[in-house]
Amino acid sequence: MTYSFFLFLYLLLLFVLFFSTKTHYLSSLLVLESLVLCSLVLSLFLLSSSAVSLSVFILLLTLGVCEASLSLSLMAAFIKVYGSDKMKTQGSLYC
Repeated sequence: MTYSFFLFLYLLLLFVLFFSTKTHYLSSLLVLESLVLCSLVLSLFLLSSSAVSLSVFILLLTLGVCEASLSLSLMAAFIKVYGSDKMKTQGSLYC
């Protein structure tokens, strides 16, 4: 078994973990960042075995940085409005 196969299995495990986190936004953002990191490493392994340029890696890295900054700013705005990063607190203001 190769490293890319194990990274792909780890990527699938992180997808399942991301969709099962339902309590805090911060924990889901950490899983999302580890998904981006795993996809970067997987793309680096796959691109190193072929003669393709590293433009896909640079594109994934750019999208990962944009996703990280957007998610952290949205989480900061959510905490400013609701006072907590729990996902259950957003429905309590409507009652």
